[in-house]
Amino acid sequence: MAPRGLKGKRARSRSVPIVAFSGPSGAGKTTLLVALVRALGRRRLRVAAIKHSGHEHGFDVPGKDSDLLLRAGAEAVAVQGPAQFALFGAARVGGARALARLLPPVDLVLVEGWKAERLPRVEVHRRSVSRAFACARARGFLAVVTDEPPPRRLPTFAPDEVEALADFLVDRFGLRPPRERKVVRYLD
Repeated sequence: MAPRGLKGKRARSRSVPIVAFSGPSGAGKTTLLVALVRALGRRRLRVAAIKHSGHEHGFDVPGKDSDLLLRAGAEAVAVQGPAQFALFGAARVGGARALARLLPPVDLVLVEGWKAERLPRVEVHRRSVSRAFACARARGFLAVVTDEPPPRRLPTFAPDEVEALADFLVDRFGLRPPRERKVVRYLD
C-alpha cells in the first residue's frame, strides 16, 4: 500500500480521458453531447465539455472590464464570478488538451470538433447531412453515432441510443463515480 501522500499525488496526476466528437455541421453533435452529459451525470460522473468553432464569435461584451483589458493589450483575461469562470484571450491556447488542463477536476472531457487533433474520437453522422463517413478514411475512431451502417466495423449507436453510448464510454475508459463521502461530525 502506498503512503498516503504518494497515493494522493498519483490520484491527482491521473490523466483525464478526452473524447472528441466529429461530424459535419447539422449532424447533431451538440444535441448528442447535451444528452450525453445528462446521461453521464445520472451515473454521478463529472463531465466537462469543450467546443471548437472555426467561426469568429464575439464572446465578451464590448465595454465590459474583460473587453477593456483585452483591448488594452492583455494576452488573456480570466473572470471568476460566484457561479462561473470564463477565459477570454487570443486563440493560442494550444488545442483541446491544453484547454482541458484549465478545467476544474472532472472524470471525462467531451470535445466537439478539433478534427485535426489526435484524440480518441466518436463520429456523428447523419445520412441526410452527408453520405461520407470520416471513419472510412481515418483512424482513431472509437465508435460511430449514425442512422445508417458505417463503412467499417466499429461500435455503432443510433442517435437515440445515448444511454448505450454513455455505458460504452464508461466501460472504455474505466470511469467510476466518486465514492460516497463520509460525513464526519465533531461534537464539542
